[in-house]
Amino acid sequence: MNSPAARNIPAWDTPLPKALGHAWIRGEARAFGGNPIVSVDPTTGAVSGDFSDGGAPAVEAAVVAARAALRGDWGRIDGAERAALLLAWAARIAQEVEQLAWLETLEVGRPVADARTLIAQGPLLIGHYASMIPALEEIAEGAIRRPRGVIGAITPWNFPTANVLIRAVPILAAGNTLVLKPSELSPRSAVLLAQLASAAGLPPGVFNVVPGAGHTTGATLAAHPGVDMIAFTGSTSTGQAIIRASASRSLKPLTMECGGKSPQLVLPDMIDRPEIWPGVFAAAFWNTGQWCSARTRLLVPRGGLDAAVEGLRAAAADWPVGDPRDPATRLGPLASRKQYDTVQGFREIARRTARVVPLSTVPEGLPANGFHAAPELVLGPPQDGALVQQEIFGPLLTLQEYADLDEAIGLADDGPYGLAATIWGADRDAAARISAGLRVGSVDVIATAGARPGVALGTPFEPRKQSGFGVEGGLAGLAAFTTPQAIAHAV
Repeated sequence: MNSPAARNIPAWDTPLPKALGHAWIRGEARAFGGNPIVSVDPTTGAVSGDFSDGGAPAVEAAVVAARAALRGDWGRIDGAERAALLLAWAARIAQEVEQLAWLETLEVGRPVADARTLIAQGPLLIGHYASMIPALEEIAEGAIRRPRGVIGAITPWNFPTANVLIRAVPILAAGNTLVLKPSELSPRSAVLLAQLASAAGLPPGVFNVVPGAGHTTGATLAAHPGVDMIAFTGSTSTGQAIIRASASRSLKPLTMECGGKSPQLVLPDMIDRPEIWPGVFAAAFWNTGQWCSARTRLLVPRGGLDAAVEGLRAAAADWPVGDPRDPATRLGPLASRKQYDTVQGFREIARRTARVVPLSTVPEGLPANGFHAAPELVLGPPQDGALVQQEIFGPLLTLQEYADLDEAIGLADDGPYGLAATIWGADRDAAARISAGLRVGSVDVIATAGARPGVALGTPFEPRKQSGFGVEGGLAGLAAFTTPQAIAHAV
């Protein structure tokens, strides 16, 4: 890799780096002879590279390396030195934002401008957790908080760099070592992040990456008796499989952030405010709807349907569908052929069971074999149907009307998921009543029409229902990767 001062970001038609498809174990690249996994560029549908499934041999080597690092240098340094190393890692990441964005665009079709913006916030996340390391001492309550040990993390493909950092940073800040299995759609950004951590001075074996398929490498990592904890982000069905695998050979704690089907409710005092619709659109369609907290169920007061349709159509004009390599594109392709086919299946259901309103179109001139899909509204779908009850992970937003707050709460909370919700309204009493009635981990209450949803970085939350369990974020989320040890001195 070129030095940061002189690096040249590869051209878009450059094949994905073969070296970034190897495992990263004990601070060096390791090649394992597993079955090759093909990478496909979502923009063109063409093969862009391949890498080997590390499988059980890679997991075993990584767990051994992580245990050795925990018993070695990493386990002996104090919190201040650990924070300094993490900040050095953050500085390395800040120098490689362009390279990481390039990888995300080619691996999963993330619009390059959006990828840059989100990745550039990664060093801030590291700084946030590094600053909280001393606070772990303050919540001991008479016990000593110890790292949990070797932690296995399994991350999804939709925000490759961000998902790895959200999992890796608190795990490392708490003093653990890490074996990470990234999605088979996006392994290279994870490997690059681990390489940057090693270059920043993290001891060998602290941050290991084992690329591979979920049913091989992922299942082996979850079941490994040398792994002390599993942290997972992904679909609910995969989370259930990981829970079963993790209990097959040993008992270990887990934190699971799984699927979502999050509602956003517009209260009567905001339905006629045109300023809200850009935020409503962004909350549903950012990243082409491919994020677990996407607010893909919209509830409006009865009589507000026309205002919603008009407002969202206008908002769509500022979110062009296009080639993710173009900095002007805000909605790129779906990440894979499998995801594209899944979304198309839900579109067919929508056309059979409800009224569909296109908000924009896929422009001509894009590669015919790419996985682009334009955002659509689905008006009045059945409450008990798949469009309302199942996670789609694509650009479909259901739109329903409610008669009063009781019905709004009932509709919004009727579903298997409990990740997040957004309330658009200045009526604090109504917002408090709705929040209390929703079994979700986080609620954005937006009282200013032009604001955007978003939970503060330091705010802890916990998914509910089939969206998972385990505290995420803030000091509580950092402490979740430690365990209290009581020591009694008899005299």
